[in-house]
Amino acid sequence: MFKATGMTMPDLAPLLRPASVAVLGASTRPEALGHRVMKNLIAVGYPGRIFPVHPSAVEVEGLGCFRDLRSLPEVPDCVAVALAADRVVEALDEAARCGIRAAVVFASGFAETGAEGGALQAQLAELCERTGLIVCGPNCLGLSNVHGRMALYSAPLPVPQQAGAVAVASHSGSACVALSSTGRLGLSHVVSVGNGAMLDVDDYLGFFAADPATRVAALFMESVRHPARFVEAARRMREAGKPVVVLKVGRSAAGAAASAAHTGSLAGSHAAAADFFHRAGVVLVDDMDELIETCALMAQDNPAPSGEGIAVINISGGEVALTCDLAQEAGVEFAALGAPTLDALRRCLPSYATPGNPLDATGTAVSDPAMYAGAIRILLADPKVATLAVSQDCPPGLSPQAAKNYGALADAAAQVSREVDKPIVFYSNIGGGLHPATIAPLAGTQVAALQGARASLKAIAHFLAWHAWQADAEAESASAAPAAADPAWTSRFASGQPLSEYEAKRFLSEHGIRVTRESRAADAAQAAQAAMAIGFPVAMKVDSADIAHKTEAGGVRLHLTNEADVRAAFEEMMVTVRQRVPDARIDGVVVQEMVSSGIEMIAGLSRQAPFGHALIAGSGGVMVELLRDSSLALLPVDTARAHALVEQTRAARLLDGFRGAPPADRAAFEQVLVQLARIGELYGEHIEAIDLNPVAVLPSGAGACALDAWIALRAPAT
Repeated sequence: MFKATGMTMPDLAPLLRPASVAVLGASTRPEALGHRVMKNLIAVGYPGRIFPVHPSAVEVEGLGCFRDLRSLPEVPDCVAVALAADRVVEALDEAARCGIRAAVVFASGFAETGAEGGALQAQLAELCERTGLIVCGPNCLGLSNVHGRMALYSAPLPVPQQAGAVAVASHSGSACVALSSTGRLGLSHVVSVGNGAMLDVDDYLGFFAADPATRVAALFMESVRHPARFVEAARRMREAGKPVVVLKVGRSAAGAAASAAHTGSLAGSHAAAADFFHRAGVVLVDDMDELIETCALMAQDNPAPSGEGIAVINISGGEVALTCDLAQEAGVEFAALGAPTLDALRRCLPSYATPGNPLDATGTAVSDPAMYAGAIRILLADPKVATLAVSQDCPPGLSPQAAKNYGALADAAAQVSREVDKPIVFYSNIGGGLHPATIAPLAGTQVAALQGARASLKAIAHFLAWHAWQADAEAESASAAPAAADPAWTSRFASGQPLSEYEAKRFLSEHGIRVTRESRAADAAQAAQAAMAIGFPVAMKVDSADIAHKTEAGGVRLHLTNEADVRAAFEEMMVTVRQRVPDARIDGVVVQEMVSSGIEMIAGLSRQAPFGHALIAGSGGVMVELLRDSSLALLPVDTARAHALVEQTRAARLLDGFRGAPPADRAAFEQVLVQLARIGELYGEHIEAIDLNPVAVLPSGAGACALDAWIALRAPAT
């Protein structure tokens, strides 16, 4: 987990729990935004005082109008600004002068429209900073407090609004409407964040952490605009025992960062975001269905799971097979049942049933719910079972008799849930709705009713992972960086002048990363002398800070075994490189020792805005982009995290000794990653990316050596 930031969060009570509100731009025209806001506010039964503001109207929705904010009989906590974009800043300025503390701005026409709108939004943000006014929006639908019966909201509200424990905050207005209208989630708050000129998702998350009505937060995010604030808000949610479930859009290749030669192509922006959310202790989901089912499960007042995996019970062998297929994809681990559990199941089940996990309790369960309940009890009694999932289809088109039959199975699960202190989840393998008669016995119990096998199993996996994070929240420690950066290298980096491979390797060597023995040579004679001093065979590479991909430029020669080969290679290389890269500055060559053994890996550092630097590890060499076998972790990275990073790659099996091969020095490669992360912490403000490819991981005990290195510097600040 990330460490606490100690950052303060704004008090959003005037916005989300206002004692009185004004609607600026209230209108008698049904199609007007101000009219919709008024209707919603009255429809939810807002108990506070409402002040419609219009320069000429007498009343709106039966309430007397006021000419302007200065005419109000009291200062409201919040004002809903239902005006066009060009009138918003002036209206907010007046609101702040009147002493109003919060506002909702619905209007579009701000940063989402380009430079002119961006300038207008900057004015809005500056006003908030100067006056302390807290603002939802602009370019949003508004917000509602369902339990508090308060809605400053411009879209039609769900009918009825189901009060519950899930708080929704969304960058997208459409996603906000969808998530608040599923009928699957009881809601505490709905917030359409919009452009977030002053308040963003993290600010609302900080409010939800202290809100007694909220048990889980569902976030639809287009970007992480304020990483440090998000980390602080997520920490508060975690400490309050409240899960945060995030659907982050923008996972396509078009959103991938490309800030380094190879590491940039391996490090996508979504991979960095996924690691950020994991380190923040929040649940990341892939789609709306998974978000809804995960929140539906998390919103239940479930006992904490205790065990090693889940048990699943069904009455169909075919659907047990489906469960096995989908569980592997979802990352769900099945508990290995003990011998006493299997023996008890044999005694409980029909003679033709096969005890196991997942368990096919057979169709006999429909006519013998007591047997089915007994099997559930036996599974839950196994100490390795953390959670029981009851897999039973209950689509809304079931016949009355089938709904009744399957309802008896749900009733069995409900009865057992009252006896045990382990979570039980009921899910239908099919999406599209749950038959109300079938799930009726689950009402008032701790058993969550989910739908869709894949989404439900993913929800269960997230449920177990979140509780594991809670237990291990303090286990992760940050790596200890060296005391200070080297002033000479800091000055060199600040110049912004590109580094040659020779310079890059010298820097790495001085910071604890082993590199090849090598020497610069300006002509063929010097190259031959250097080769004899190093010892044959040697490698030769063009010495140029302008050429990152030396192989493509014809600037690499390997396995040179004598002086004549070295001289000839030098002359040939100079001709080839000048033909292929005519504008590159060439300072001669670098003659290097040949390291021909070992497993080739890649290690890299890449800037991943807005999160900072990420460490990348994976299979290296010339096949790096073809294999695309890599993993990513944001800094800081310590030894344990470096080990986990390597473990996520397919190359880990090679390093550990594949098919009888001797193991490589994996620990040495992991130490390269740790040192690279420390470099990122010390020099990150100057470094855009570092690419070590390949790193030869030698046999166990022999270490790891960077054969090639490239450092990309950030442009100097102007």
